[in-house]
Amino acid sequence: MKVFFLFTLFIGIAFFGRSQSFEFWNSVGTKYKISDRVTLVGSFTDRINNRGVKALFPELTTKFKIVKWASVSIDYRYVSKKENNGNYLGVNRFNFNARFKNSFKRLKYSCRVRYQMSSGGSPTQGYESDFDEAFRFKPSLTYNIKKSIFEPSFGIDFFYNPTHGVYGKRFDKMRYSIGSSIDLGGPHALDVSVKLDQKFNSSSNGNKLIFALAYELDLNKFLKGKSKSAL
Repeated sequence: MKVFFLFTLFIGIAFFGRSQSFEFWNSVGTKYKISDRVTLVGSFTDRINNRGVKALFPELTTKFKIVKWASVSIDYRYVSKKENNGNYLGVNRFNFNARFKNSFKRLKYSCRVRYQMSSGGSPTQGYESDFDEAFRFKPSLTYNIKKSIFEPSFGIDFFYNPTHGVYGKRFDKMRYSIGSSIDLGGPHALDVSVKLDQKFNSSSNGNKLIFALAYELDLNKFLKGKSKSAL
């Protein structure tokens, strides 16, 4: 575990040295498994930079497990994002996802494929791969540490701009991420990560450092615990 923390610190320092801006992402959510194949997830996220709240959005997700190693899901977000003039613009965004996963001993590996689309885009801002139409490919590795609450992970998210225009029909960003999920016991879980956005082939190239915290409540475990305490 010490090796992982030292490696994370080293990567964090490397990310910081390459970044021109910084953001903090905070997310609170809950999930409920309604059957062996279907899970519902709800969350609320804000993204903060040096100019205050850059974006905030609730998100609703329906996940469907096809087989043990493959699942599909659809997300809906209503995004309030800050424009260059300081005003907030409401944007509807949908994500269509497919996830494939497998494992070897304690190492888990997966790949998420996503198509995202949005409506209500801003006429005053250029293309933004986080909010506008995009194809995304995210391979990742996770290691399960024996008898530990930590489960470290590493992933790279590739963003492809499918739109027409000067910077369209090409990859325009990579997002590196290293972090760990933390089992807080019972229905509570926390995910902590450091990310580096590397933007290229766009009108606003550059690197951005992101620190992210995500808390999730498992309603199935929470309600089961409540029923036990009521006996």
